[in-house]
Order: sequence, then structure tokens, then C-alpha cells
Amino acid sequence: MHILIPVVAFIAFLAFAPQAAMKFAVWFGVTCLVVRESARRVAGTEVGFGEAAKSVVYAAVLPLLALMVLGGLTGPAGSMTIGGPAVLALALLGGSFVGAFMLGLKTDLKASAIIAAIAVASSVVLALLIRAVS
Repeated sequence: MHILIPVVAFIAFLAFAPQAAMKFAVWFGVTCLVVRESARRVAGTEVGFGEAAKSVVYAAVLPLLALMVLGGLTGPAGSMTIGGPAVLALALLGGSFVGAFMLGLKTDLKASAIIAAIAVASSVVLALLIRAVS
């Protein structure tokens, strides 16, 4: 049942923007495969495609939640300056991103940090390749 909402959202995305939906599907699938393989090599655990997909979704959602919490803490203007609050924001985002892989893959902090770094690097390169091709 929990898979129904993302499937319906992707079908709507496919109906309104088919080219963008296909690019997203390729990016998401390859990123999940990279996370799955890096978890196998770094942590030595067998991770299914569903667990890898769940951790990629967590890695997209948890930093957004962290930003909303940080926005609530900084006041109505949400101003950030270089220094304390900006460093706190970066630490919070990095921690939430690594925490997403800890939740989704059930790995320790070190392995999750390595997997997160590999996932970020590969997804950025893949996004740039997809953008360059189209």
C-alpha cells in the first residue's frame, strides 16, 4: 500500500511531462543501483532494490525536513549568515543525508557516510550527463 502514492505520482508526472519523467526514472534507477552496489561493497551487506530505493527517497526527504526545521528556528525571515547558522545548516543537511542512508540501509555511520558520498558524486555526474544528452 505504501508504494501506491509514489506510483500514482509518477503516472501523473508521466502524463504531464513524459520526457522529464523518463529522465527522472533513469536517474532514479541508476542511483538506486549505485547505492545498492556501494552498500554491498562498502558495508558487505546484501541490499535489495527496494531498500536502496527507500534510502534514496529518504535521502531526498530528510534534508528537506531538516531545512524546514532550520527555517523554523531561524525566525520568520529565515536569514542565514556566513558563520554559525550557515555552518549549522550544512552540518544539519549532511547529517540528515547520512542519516537517511543509515535508516534505509541499516548500516553504521562510517559506511553510510561513504555510501552517501558515492551516491552524491554518481547522481551529480549522472544528472549532468542526462542534461547534456537532451
